[in-house]
Amino acid sequence: MCSAIEVNDHIISFGDHKILPVLLRNGDVRWLRWGERHGVPSPWIAGPCARLDSIQAGKWDRYQPVPVKLPVRRYMERNARNKPYWVRLNEGEYLQGLAARVGDEVRVYVVTVDTPAAYRHVSDRWPRVIAAT
Repeated sequence: MCSAIEVNDHIISFGDHKILPVLLRNGDVRWLRWGERHGVPSPWIAGPCARLDSIQAGKWDRYQPVPVKLPVRRYMERNARNKPYWVRLNEGEYLQGLAARVGDEVRVYVVTVDTPAAYRHVSDRWPRVIAAT
């Protein structure tokens, strides 16, 4: 899971602002609503994340998923005791996102994978980091 991100010296947490930057092919950035809160009746999948294995299994197909790059400086995870762990991305790295569609609305979810060994003490899911191509 991804609890918060930092973009241009601004911290955005899932529970607060609920928007994420998406890098467009032309280099522009579009801000999209970030997932859906848990417990809200909605056609959207609840939460801020999309598991890569769920995407590959077709569970997101009804949302017309499109992979996107999220240009963030760093992201934050919290452990079971709510302690934050900030991870800085290197130059040319992005978080992988999934743009999902319901009707005319598009939302974005952070794609997650199994946690790298160095962070398994924090969480069992981890944002997927990708390089620019």
